[in-house]
Amino acid sequence: MRPVQLILIVLLLLVNYVYFSRLRSGLFDRLIILCLAALGIVMTVVPDFTTKIANLVGVGRGVDLFFYLAILGLAFMWLLLYSKIRDLQTSITSLTRALAIKKADAPDDPEDANPE
Repeated sequence: MRPVQLILIVLLLLVNYVYFSRLRSGLFDRLIILCLAALGIVMTVVPDFTTKIANLVGVGRGVDLFFYLAILGLAFMWLLLYSKIRDLQTSITSLTRALAIKKADAPDDPEDANPE
C-alpha cells in the first residue's frame, strides 16, 4: 500500500467520524454517507477498479470519471442548499411580518383609525 492511499483512507475515516459524532441526520443520510465512504475506500485501495468502470461508461481514466461525478454531486448539493436558504428566507419574512403586526401599536386617536 502506498503512503497516499493510507493518508486518504485515514482522511475518509476521519470525515466519517466527524459526521457521525457531530451532525444529526436521518437514517437515509447516514446510509448514503456510509456507502460513499465505502466506495471511497474501495477506489483508494483498488485504483484500477475506477479505471475499469470508467472504460465501461466511455471515459478514459477513473480520475476523470470521479471528477465528472463530483461536479454533478456538487451542483446537486448547491441546488439543495440554495432551496433551503430560500425556504429559510421565506420563513424569516413571514415571522417578521407576524411579529410586526402583533407588536404594532393601536392608533391613539380614533379619528386616525378611520380616515374618510
